[in-house]
Amino acid sequence: MEGITGIIAEYNPFHKGHGYQIEKIRELTADRYVLVIMSGDFVQRGAPAIFDKYARTRMALLGGADAVLELPSCWACGSAEYFARGAVGILDALACVDHLCFGSESGDAAACQKLGRVLAREPEEFQNFLRSFLKEGLSFPAARKKALTVYLENHPSENVRSQINIPEMLNLLDSPNNLLGIEYCKALSRLNSQIAPVTLKREGAGYHEKEISRSMPSATALRRALIGAEGKNFSLSRLLSHTQPDSVAAFTEELLSSQRPVTEEDFSLLLKYQLLLRSPEELAHFADVSLDLARRIGREQNRFVSFSQFASLLKTREMTYTRISRALLHILLEIAQEDLAGTPGYVRLLGFRKESSPLLRRLQDNSRIPVITKAADYRKLIPENQWRGFEKDLFCADLYESVKTEKSQKPFVSDLQKAPVIL
Repeated sequence: MEGITGIIAEYNPFHKGHGYQIEKIRELTADRYVLVIMSGDFVQRGAPAIFDKYARTRMALLGGADAVLELPSCWACGSAEYFARGAVGILDALACVDHLCFGSESGDAAACQKLGRVLAREPEEFQNFLRSFLKEGLSFPAARKKALTVYLENHPSENVRSQINIPEMLNLLDSPNNLLGIEYCKALSRLNSQIAPVTLKREGAGYHEKEISRSMPSATALRRALIGAEGKNFSLSRLLSHTQPDSVAAFTEELLSSQRPVTEEDFSLLLKYQLLLRSPEELAHFADVSLDLARRIGREQNRFVSFSQFASLLKTREMTYTRISRALLHILLEIAQEDLAGTPGYVRLLGFRKESSPLLRRLQDNSRIPVITKAADYRKLIPENQWRGFEKDLFCADLYESVKTEKSQKPFVSDLQKAPVIL
């Protein structure tokens, strides 16, 4: 039977590096199908996606993917651990995926797997080291890295293979794509999944690089260019042809002729409303919002100007901008900590290629969770205890659609009425 490789992505937006990954996957695994689990309209860094999920689905299909499924909003907006747990949980529940491919700075899947297994088990000795280093005042990432160093030095048999250098392996914890790959491997280990992780060494610009100076720029650089391009005299065609595959670039240029990119600033007034509505104790109910942060939000409300400005204002030595931004997004979308429990109990089809219809049949035949192709039928397809999650996805999509259509002066269409993208 023809194999299936899964990718977990945001495609915010799709660029040449993503196309390179899809092309190389088929060489690396020899699998016939590439299946993408993609974030919806809000993404893991605590912000709205620059384009809606249907536009980004079309980009993925034009870029070579066979089908795109939506990662439910609660997990899509979560920290790396929850993001990975939700997406890997879906891939495992589909019960027909052979490989999970992710990009990494190291290109070393074995090392990511080993660290993932240790972190999944959380041995008591490792936990003791971690608590000790946190008490010394180290940040969590620094304390975790030091605890892993000591633990692995005390347990040489834990090494993946004898030639792995522990400091080199732990340097994986310093790079964003490596970190996410380790979280994927951790989630696979906790599920005892049969899916095999494979990794491609990241090519082109670094994850956080902000300037477009390479043939495969980061999504950060491309977003920055597209958002900053409005009203400026420059060649959009040249920018897109340099950064995106040809078919994706043509679609993006057409898209931008009728709508403007969406940013977190477009949600500033909605966020301010949510902050004014609730006491610090009520704010602390939302995911990633400690009581200390909630009280700081209350004290600083008079200085609120915009979403990003307020996140920068609240940032501290211990709490990064991204963590604050994610907490504010959880408040905006009303995502509570309990919404992140377990793994998703359903998945929604966002789009597919017609020639890949056999893949959809395999998903429907094998999946242990409902695969929703028509949103309006969700109450017939998923258990009642999963309705809240799906309705949260609809709310997030409709909120995004409201802002997008207001900004571009287009008619609003509810997410419940939207069909999958078919190429």
